[in-house]
Amino acid sequence: MTEFLLDENVLGLDRFLDNHVKYKKVGDKGCPNKEAPDQEIVKFAIDNELIIVTKDNKMVSACRFEKTKYITINDETFAQKVIDYKS
Repeated sequence: MTEFLLDENVLGLDRFLDNHVKYKKVGDKGCPNKEAPDQEIVKFAIDNELIIVTKDNKMVSACRFEKTKYITINDETFAQKVIDYKS
């Protein structure tokens, strides 16, 4: 079963994911601390076969470098979705 690791910048997302997907959160017991370096979080995700969910461009770069699966939406994409929705 696919499992996700929520980065600290998307922690409010968990209230929408309950009962839909399995996930862990940065800062949870057994997970990297919220202030952990991106590389530590990426290594944890690799070691535990997790897909990182983040809005942090630096985290995305670390994921790409390590060839780790991730899901992201940056502010530019988010703003474009808002603009498109009003049309």
